[in-house]
Amino acid sequence: MLGRLVKQYYALEYNVRLTYLYSAFFCSSCSIILDQVLAGYIYVLTGSNEPVGMVTGIIGLVRMLVTFPAGYASDRFRRDTVLKFAGVLGLICAAISLSAYISGHMLLLYVAYACWGGYFAIQRPATEALFADSIPNGQREGPMTTKYILMNVVGTLGPIASIVFFYIYGDSWSLSGLQIVLCGGMIVGIPGLAVLFFFNDDLAYENNRRANNRLSIIEDGELSDLDVTPRGKERSLLLQNDSDNEPPELWETANTFYCLGPRHIPFILFVTDFIMYNGAGLSISFFPLFFQNVYGLTPSQVNLLFVIQPALVVLL
Repeated sequence: MLGRLVKQYYALEYNVRLTYLYSAFFCSSCSIILDQVLAGYIYVLTGSNEPVGMVTGIIGLVRMLVTFPAGYASDRFRRDTVLKFAGVLGLICAAISLSAYISGHMLLLYVAYACWGGYFAIQRPATEALFADSIPNGQREGPMTTKYILMNVVGTLGPIASIVFFYIYGDSWSLSGLQIVLCGGMIVGIPGLAVLFFFNDDLAYENNRRANNRLSIIEDGELSDLDVTPRGKERSLLLQNDSDNEPPELWETANTFYCLGPRHIPFILFVTDFIMYNGAGLSISFFPLFFQNVYGLTPSQVNLLFVIQPALVVLL
């Protein structure tokens, strides 16, 4: 069965494979460095709930500010170039985060997660656009669903690893234990950041299709040059004009859902991130502290809750 899965994986489009690989590494890392362990670490370090909300708010604010220029860059420049820039920024974020975890310096932690907010705003539009362009139109439901399930499955790996660590080395909210878990989670995400340097716009399905269409037009034009009659010359000129002035795709301006269409996607993503990260700063980020302080749950018990939640999402 494993061999069959490997064959199916290699049968996928190049950029689709890389997207799955990136998701496997980095989503498992994010389940540690962005969720319950981080909240517990900040609370133990400062003895206050306020910095937990500050970190989440900083991520959301920076991500909101960078979303529009990042989306413009994804449209204006090659997506693989944007992802390489995101990869460099991600490695810088990882280095700052590791330094902040080890030193316990809150100002450095704020800087690190501000950089992460910029990273997510730059990486997400380029990755999603290249992922979609690497799948034929009308066949994206399966790969999109697979990616969503994969993200939820690997999202349980971080909490599971944390449970194992706390079970072996002591199930208590100690600063040293939380530092080790956070550093380990950050190291797991580094291979995912390295994957960003290998995406390739030229291997995307949609780009290959457009290139092949242009090539066929050019070849047809060269063949028509053999026809020296006035009609042949006229046909050659028409082919050249078609290749130089391709009409815009109708779907770019059409409304596909009531008054909304593809041109509204950047605004929808903007509003989604704004609501999600501000809402998380007011509620979800404090769930681990609520369970810790009110119910007296240990780190492994809190992590167990965060294993059950994505597992139920996948099953249901």
